[in-house]
Amino acid sequence: MLISSCLFLCLTACTTERKVYVNQPIPANLLNESVPKLPPKSMTFGDSLKYNEHLLNVIEMCNRDKKSIREINK
Repeated sequence: MLISSCLFLCLTACTTERKVYVNQPIPANLLNESVPKLPPKSMTFGDSLKYNEHLLNVIEMCNRDKKSIREINK
């Protein structure tokens, strides 16, 4: 038992692999705020549809930015 544990230590101590961690800065365009436009004061049904589409695009852009940040942090 003692001999096998010594051999194990010898095998693990003689590695040439070296891990280098690089701290990558997150690009500024991914950290910009995604502020939606304010809704119009008098909104018709068509305006409501356009505004909802705008809000969904803002959410999609935020999710895309978060995904990119997660990929950078991996």
